Amino acid sequence: MIEKMNGVGGIELPPRCYTEMQGELVEYNGKDFMKISYPIQEKYLNPARNLMGGMISAFMDNTFGPLSFVIAQRPVVSLDLNTYFIKPISPKEETIIVEAKAIKITKRFIIFEGKAYNSANELIATGTSRMMILV
Repeated sequence: MIEKMNGVGGIELPPRCYTEMQGELVEYNGKDFMKISYPIQEKYLNPARNLMGGMISAFMDNTFGPLSFVIAQRPVVSLDLNTYFIKPISPKEETIIVEAKAIKITKRFIIFEGKAYNSANELIATGTSRMMILV
């Protein structure tokens, strides 16, 4: 069904923001869990030369989004996105890995938890999101 939706009603798969961030699927369990790797690009660094916090949130959103779409099999919109930063991530780490897990799925909503790790598999951020399934 997802392939059939590409281009229908303005749906573009994958979205340009995902392509721009060069996301690479690492793991998907076929139902409620997805892990995506993103390279840490120079343009995403803050003045202290660490990955900007907003980019970590964007990586989470770009992981919650594809998983929400495969779960719902239709467009889904974010109602909120919360990110909790634990430690900085520097460009020498090269990649960030984001895991997304759907913890509650109803007819109208999906609630997610996310975890972001550096290349040494250290937890650098956690997040949550509530998404509404469009009908």
